[in-house]
Formats: sequence, C-alpha cells, structure tokens
Amino acid sequence: MLTSIVIVTLNNLALTQRCLHSIRLYTDAPYEIIAVDNGSTDGTVAWLSGQTDIRLIANGDNRGFAAACNQGAAVAAGEQILLLNNDTVVSWRWLSQLLAAMRDDDRVGIVGPKSNQVLRMQLVEAAFPSEDDIHRFSESFNRRQPSKWQEACAISGFCMLVRRTVWNSLGGLDEAYGIGGFEDIDFGYQALKAGFALRIAGDTFVYHEGSRSFAANALDIHAIGGVNRRLFLRKWGFNPERLFFAELPFLPGRHAHAHPHHMPAAQEIPNGWYARVQNGGVYRIENGSKRPVASLDTLLRLKVPPERIASVPLSSLRHLPDGVPLNANVFPHGYPDVYLARDPAGGMHLISRGIRYPIGSEAAFSALGYRWDEAVSLTYPQIVSIVLGWPVTGNVWEEHELIDYRLYRGPDGGLYYGEGQRLRAVPDEGALRRYGLGALDAVPLPAELFCRIPRGFGLP
Repeated sequence: MLTSIVIVTLNNLALTQRCLHSIRLYTDAPYEIIAVDNGSTDGTVAWLSGQTDIRLIANGDNRGFAAACNQGAAVAAGEQILLLNNDTVVSWRWLSQLLAAMRDDDRVGIVGPKSNQVLRMQLVEAAFPSEDDIHRFSESFNRRQPSKWQEACAISGFCMLVRRTVWNSLGGLDEAYGIGGFEDIDFGYQALKAGFALRIAGDTFVYHEGSRSFAANALDIHAIGGVNRRLFLRKWGFNPERLFFAELPFLPGRHAHAHPHHMPAAQEIPNGWYARVQNGGVYRIENGSKRPVASLDTLLRLKVPPERIASVPLSSLRHLPDGVPLNANVFPHGYPDVYLARDPAGGMHLISRGIRYPIGSEAAFSALGYRWDEAVSLTYPQIVSIVLGWPVTGNVWEEHELIDYRLYRGPDGGLYYGEGQRLRAVPDEGALRRYGLGALDAVPLPAELFCRIPRGFGLP
C-alpha cells in the first residue's frame, strides 16, 4: 500500500535536504514523494528538479499551505496521503507505525505522531542538540505499543497521515486559510463531523523544528494565525482551542448537553443556573446534571448573588443526575464550567471549559457585558495552571465564541439565553424568574452576529 508524502517548500533548502535525507534513510514502507514549491528563491526548485525520486510541482508564487497540499494530493497515487513539513526529521519505523495506528481500525481517518513542537496532546518535552540525538531518541521511542494510541480532537498538519478515501470525501484542505494556520484543525474537525476518528500514535516520534517557513520568509505567524483563527470561529461557531485540548464531547460516540458539536434533540431546562429546593439545598444546573453547592462560603467566593438562585420544587430536578459538587475549596474541579476570574494584579480572564482567555482591554470587557463584581479571585498559581487560550482584545464577536450562560438582547428586541453556542429564546418574564436569570444584564448582539448564530430550543 503506497503512501504519498506531500512536502510544501518555501526556501529553507538546507532543511528540505535534511528532511528528504531522513525519509530516504528511515522510511520502512512503500512511498512516493511529491514536493510542491511555493515560490522559493534560494535554489530549492533547481535542487528538487534534479532529484529523480521526487515529483515536483513548482508554483511561481506563494499559493499558501492548503492550496499547495491540495495540488500535491491531486497527483498523488497512494492509498494514504501524508502531509509533512520540510522542517521535520523522520526516524526509525516512523511510517510503518503511523500506518499500523491507522489500519488497526477502519474508523480512523487521520493519524499523527508525537513531537517536540506540536499541539499539546501530541507534545513530548525533549531537546535535541544534534540530529544524531534525534535518531538515538527515536530508535528507543519508536517501538510499536498500541496501548499508547489515543483518540484526539485535532491533529497537527506538520505530519498528518490521511486515508485517501477520507481526503477525497472531505475535498482536501480549505484554501480560504491562505498562507497557513488552522487549516489542519479545520480539516480534522470536518473528519470528526463526518464520523471518522482522529488518532495520535503515541508510540511514534517525528522531530519538528517549528514555524521555520514563517520565520525565514518574514511572515508574521501571530497576525496570520489571528486572521485564520477568526475564520475558523466564523465558519464553525466555537473556539478552536476546544479541539486542541481534546474536549471529550467532540470525540466519536460521545455526547453532551448544550454543545456546539451536538444538535439539541428536544426542549430541555437550561444549564448554567442555580436552584434552591425545599430543604434549603442549592444546586448549580450544568451539563445536564445538578451540582450540589457545598456551602454558603462557596456561593460568596464564586460571586453568586442571592437573586441568581431560583426556588424550585425538588421534583423538577429529580431527573437530573448528581454532578461534581460546587466547592470553592476544590480548584479547579469545584468551580463552574464558565466564569470570570480576576488575577492578583486585577487582570481579567474568561475561564471557559477549562481554558483561560485573557481579556486584554476595557473595551473588550465592556462588550462582553461583564461587571467587575462578577469576577472570582484566583491566585497566580491557579491562573497559570489553566491552559492558555487566545486573548480577547479587539472585536470580541470575531475573537471569541458566544459565551455560554449569558443573557443577550437581539436587534429584534427579544431576549435570548446563550447555551452551547446557540441562542435560546426567552419567551417571557416568567422564564427569567424560573431560572434566576432576571439578575443578568442583557448583552446587546450586533445584527450580523445575531443572524449567523444558530438557534436552539426556546426556554421552557
């Protein structure tokens, strides 16, 4: 079974030569190499033209990473397509083990290795003073061990093995991502939506220098990444960081209440509110469960005012399973899924689904509709222990998903509750009272955003 290795180049001839040398020396399964050059000026095209084992596509200018990969895949003969950056070094048994991780299960559509410069779930903390050190490490690391394989919600495109049938069914990478960035995350999410699994071959290591094409060609990786992140957010309606950090409901066979990956099946009571029952017990309703509140101190420290707590009969909550208790003394698992946090210097951070998004300006803070007295105080060790997402600094509606458990006002004058990155219509004042939402300030939504946010069922 042939694997077509597609390598995109843009200058950095020495790195390309090093990468190809490692492929020739260490690849232990049938392969072909297709190089797609995006306008190199350092002799790369001339050198590649002289390599008899390489099929070259030479573009006159930089068509972008996604477009170049699609060009290479279009002429590929393999049953698998492997996208490989030219600033990589492959080593012992690399390809045979990636193939083993794919062929073990027909549901697996994309496989990626572990590496030293890569998404968090694929990361191995290691340094390599020399190329010999890479191969010594890999000779020991790259030994087949299926117990190290794991499902993922995203695979980095620096080394991405894709079934040809999956590539064809999804139509390749989205070329709207231009120069590069987030097209791999987008492609992986399309595969998840189509029912395929993504797998990390945890028994296989590929060295990655990281972002060398951006640096060598004076490309601003942060600016380009920001543009492409906004493109992903507009296309799919949620923050891509949720895929980086393997939020479980994205995985095949999983489900969650009020989640952007899962359409709501029926009208249900909302999540993200507080209920007091007849015996005085207080619960936070979250993710389809009821989380008992440990104490009054927890409510005070989590900045839950009395007017946010609705009185309900216990019978109305009996169908909900018990969740993890809400307890301000147990960080982070005793805290809500979504809340505003303040660091010791007064900096504000939106904590959402285990990811921290720093709020970088007063304008952004105001646009999100928050008040200073809503912020939960955290220590610096607590703050830095939460994985860091993209900061919210400019146009908050282009930089961040719709925040869950907030009250919004549409340009039609209606009230809506944000849940699962969908808007749920609030039918009347009674619904606000039923769920303690009347104390929330309604955040006005721009008309353009209002029109593109999907709708959920109205509040019962």
